[in-house]
Amino acid sequence: MPIAHRDGARIHWTALGKGEPVVLLMGLGRSSAMWFRVAPVLARNYRVILIDNRGSGHTRAPFFVVYRVNAMSEDIAAVLDADGQASAHLVGFAMGGMIAQQFSVDHPERVRSLALLGTHCGTPWATQAELKVRRLLFEKASMGPEDSLRVMRPYTYALETPDLLFEEDAVVRLANMPSSRDYQAQLFGLIYWSVYLQLSRLDLPGLILHGLQDALIPPANGRLLASRLKHSRLVELPEASHWLTTDSNAACMEALGDHLDRNR
Repeated sequence: MPIAHRDGARIHWTALGKGEPVVLLMGLGRSSAMWFRVAPVLARNYRVILIDNRGSGHTRAPFFVVYRVNAMSEDIAAVLDADGQASAHLVGFAMGGMIAQQFSVDHPERVRSLALLGTHCGTPWATQAELKVRRLLFEKASMGPEDSLRVMRPYTYALETPDLLFEEDAVVRLANMPSSRDYQAQLFGLIYWSVYLQLSRLDLPGLILHGLQDALIPPANGRLLASRLKHSRLVELPEASHWLTTDSNAACMEALGDHLDRNR
């Protein structure tokens, strides 16, 4: 099991395939195992590096009340160093997209391209979900694992997505659930985070993917990101919600593959 060490943390990571490195960064309370619909496909042409964020998966770190985005961003640098990579393409989903943005701002020389899926650039500029959805993000920390997944389904999966796909995701998520306090430490780390002002300075190719049914991170956030990243392309998916790699996997993989191929 590959481990990168930084500030007392043991950052778990793994890699698949060969070629230019592509780092995949997962969202709030989810381990890198949730890239199971994406990583094997990209690994046919790239070296795919998967990282468990602090508070997720097999990563072990000193517990703090807040896991800050800046800290998780620096963990990427530790993993790239451990794998002998000077730079990589970054693909970030939701919270992982925020980590990817922070890393791009702090270490632009180490980023070959940036792909942001279902994410935003931080408060107060982000368009917020409805109050009932925001409340659920906090309330689910005290729910049972299965209940916490099902209560969010109407806001994070498309109406057309079959039960089978949701259940496949749920099996992987339930096998890698964080503790309640680790989930909350990640969630609290997002509250006052933002790179809105710095994004316009970035000079790197970007892809923004967003589901038009996303009720957790509304689509307006993808459009704002596209306006801030001067070399980015926005792809909106009408049949996808927040978990766009499940709802519209083929369209996501086509857009990601094209983006990476253009920026080899």
